[in-house]
Amino acid sequence: MALTMSANSRAEVLAKCKARYQGRGKQGRGRLLDEVCALCGYERKYANKLLSGKRIPSGRRSGGPAATYGDEHRAVLKTIWLAAEQPCGKRLVGVVPVWLPHYEQQHGKLTGTIRRELLTMSAASIDRLLKPCRLQHGAKRRCGTKPGGLLKQQIAVRCGPWEVTGPGWIEADTVSHCGGSAQGDFVWSVTLTDIHTQWTETRAVWNKGAAGVLAAIADIETQLPFKLRGFDSDNGNEFINWHLYAYFKQRSEVINLTRSREYRKNDNAHVEQKNWSHVRQLTGYDRLDQPQQAVLLNRLYTELWNRFRNYFCPVMKLVSKTRDGGKIKRGYDQAQTPFQRLRHCLGARHPAIRKLTAELKALNPFTLKQQVETGLRAVWRPRTVVSARPTASLQQPFSVS
Repeated sequence: MALTMSANSRAEVLAKCKARYQGRGKQGRGRLLDEVCALCGYERKYANKLLSGKRIPSGRRSGGPAATYGDEHRAVLKTIWLAAEQPCGKRLVGVVPVWLPHYEQQHGKLTGTIRRELLTMSAASIDRLLKPCRLQHGAKRRCGTKPGGLLKQQIAVRCGPWEVTGPGWIEADTVSHCGGSAQGDFVWSVTLTDIHTQWTETRAVWNKGAAGVLAAIADIETQLPFKLRGFDSDNGNEFINWHLYAYFKQRSEVINLTRSREYRKNDNAHVEQKNWSHVRQLTGYDRLDQPQQAVLLNRLYTELWNRFRNYFCPVMKLVSKTRDGGKIKRGYDQAQTPFQRLRHCLGARHPAIRKLTAELKALNPFTLKQQVETGLRAVWRPRTVVSARPTASLQQPFSVS
């Protein structure tokens, strides 16, 4: 029976037996192996490798190919990952080609090998490299939807997904910045997402009265690079009201106005998932209860944040879903930015695409992100409270260029 020995004791025994092992014959080596196995508890073949010098007793990983990616790759990916609001590896694959030229302008040229390996790196490799950098976060939001019942008979319920082949079919939702208490007045965010391209626009309003929400929707429609063809919302009274109904119905071109089923968030899944990436990831869950904050946040949305998300943050769309026993396997398309999807849909020669392309050429995502952070601090300054954002994007102070 092997004796219980510490690692240091086993190392001392091996060091002394190793010198004796080399000068012995076959029978002598066999007896010495028996002795080492009895003392240290090693398997005989393993002890033979240790004493003959074929194996170094260390904690290092032996065998297998050398690591392809190292700290140089991790440093570049971490900078882009933090600035892009910490996307997963599958979306970061689409982020890297868009951001890398701007990274080199900001931080200097990369070697040809590093650049090539970053562009060809798989999503799994990215996740492994960024695993030490991942942050754990998450907080449940509160629902501020109050049902509006006056027009439910006039607005049809959309039970299934729209079969869309182009842009213009919009889902809408609102997000409260109440900080955990729905009492009093506070800021709301109105989010509109195009189903086909995932192009998303957000506006901030003070409270969520019908007139304020309608003004935000009208402003968004003037900024959309495509015509509005369909509008789908939940059953909140900020959408189910005569103001919005008349706005869409009193037109020469028909707008398909629908609503989701009550308490079925998946009916509006496209815009519901943007509540995190386009609102909560920016503002967190704290309370915004000053009218000035609504003005500042709305300016931040329109001038900086919407451009940052639509031009530089790729998204993926669900293309297949199959069931295998008790498991559901989902398939997604290649990660692309909403602008790339819109350009592919409308064509590079479309007037709206030409205008957006010219705007994109004048933007740098790192500079844009710095301006977002500066604008966000201005939003919180009226309360002199530091926002507890769920993601920390930039750690160093900066100034807008």
